[in-house]
Amino acid sequence: MFDQNGGLSPPEGLIIETVTPLTPAGDLDAVSLVRLLDRVLPVADGLLVGGPEAGEGLALPGGVRLELLTRTLTHVGGRLPVFFGITGTTPEETRESALAARQAVDRLGYQGQVFLADLPLWYHSNRGLPQFYRGWLKGANLPLILLNLPEVMHQRAFLFKHRNLRTQVVKKLAALPMIVGLVYRGEMRRFLNYHLAAVARPLFAFYEADENRFLTRPGAWGVVSPGAQLYPEAWQRVTRACLHPEEVGEDLAARHHLWEESTRLLNLAGLYRAAPAPLLKAALAARGTLASDTTASGTPPAPPPQKQKFLDFPLAAP
Repeated sequence: MFDQNGGLSPPEGLIIETVTPLTPAGDLDAVSLVRLLDRVLPVADGLLVGGPEAGEGLALPGGVRLELLTRTLTHVGGRLPVFFGITGTTPEETRESALAARQAVDRLGYQGQVFLADLPLWYHSNRGLPQFYRGWLKGANLPLILLNLPEVMHQRAFLFKHRNLRTQVVKKLAALPMIVGLVYRGEMRRFLNYHLAAVARPLFAFYEADENRFLTRPGAWGVVSPGAQLYPEAWQRVTRACLHPEEVGEDLAARHHLWEESTRLLNLAGLYRAAPAPLLKAALAARGTLASDTTASGTPPAPPPQKQKFLDFPLAAP
C-alpha cells in the first residue's frame, strides 16, 4: 500500500516549508524554484511545498499548485521526502488535489517518498472526518500528514467552531494506516493528549510547527521550519543538536555557539511569524534566490515598517 515511501515512517528532523516563487503575473517562477530548492536540499530532512502558511497553498490556483509539485519532484529526484499541501476550500477540492498528486507521481514514474499534507478543519468539521479520509485515501495511495494550526484556522473561526482537532478524532485518524503523522501548533497539554491518542502507533510522527517552542523545548520527531530557507545550515545544526544533544557532548565552546545560534534564530522567527510568506519572500528576493517577492492574490502583505525591520535584522542581511 505504501509504495511511495517504501513502508517507512516519515522523516525525522528538519522539514523546511518553502515559499512558492511566483512571477509578477502570478504564475510559478520555475527558475527561482530551482534556486530555492538547491539552497535547501543539502541540509533538509524533508520539504513541505504548497503549505498553508509560508507556501501560500490556501491561496494558490490549483494549476499553479500542481505545477509546483511536478517541478519540485522533478528537481528533487527522490533525494529526500516531499510533503505536498492538498488543502482546498471544500472536501471535494481537497480530494481532487490528492488524486491529482497521485496522477502526477505516476506520470513522472517517481520513486521517492511523497506525503500528502492537509489542514482538514479548513474545509471540514471534526464530525465525520475519519469517514471522509477513509473514503478516498486508499484510492490516492499516498500517506497523509495532518496539520493542526489554530492560528491559521482563526481566519475561518466564523465557519467552524473548533480550531483544533479533537483528541478523540485524532485517535480515530491515527488508527487509519495511511495517516502517518501530524504537524502541530498549539497548547502543550493538547500536544501531549494527541501523543496519548496515537500511543498504539509508535512510528506516528509528531512535528512541531512552532519554531520558537522547538528551539526552547524540542519535540521528539522534528520541526517544520519556514525560516530554514534563510539560514539552512544554521537550522540544520541547531535541529540536530536539539534532537540529538548527546552528539554535542561536553564541549562548552560548542554548546555556547549553539546557544547563540539558536537565540539568533529564535529572535528572527519572532519577526516573520505574523506574515511568513511576504517577509520570507522579501528576504529571499533581496538575496537573489527569488526573482520577485510577489505573493499570491489574497495573501495579506506585511506592513512596510515590519518588512523593513525584518530586512534590517542582522541575521537577514544578504
